[in-house]
Amino acid sequence: MSTDLWEYRPGSHPAADLSLVGYEVQATDGPLGRVDQDAGDQLAVDAGAWVPGARVLVPVGLVARIDHLDRAVHLDCPRARLGTVPPPAEHLTTARRRRAVDR
Repeated sequence: MSTDLWEYRPGSHPAADLSLVGYEVQATDGPLGRVDQDAGDQLAVDAGAWVPGARVLVPVGLVARIDHLDRAVHLDCPRARLGTVPPPAEHLTTARRRRAVDR
């Protein structure tokens, strides 16, 4: 089964009216940081706990579960994997269109 990185897995989606901003993010190998922005298809995480001053984009397809009582997002991957995540397809399409228009 293939997982789309830019969509929540069944059962891991937060309530429609609930933002994940402020939730702690836990990778399989330890804390990553705190959610700065919830963009729907990705979470912008202030990774100061892991790399001071860094901001990491986490595709929501990597979310294994959300614990609303502890205000925590649990990922199913180690922190190192987050440096190899490709951009969403819509970003690639937008970049191609801009290049074609610029010519």
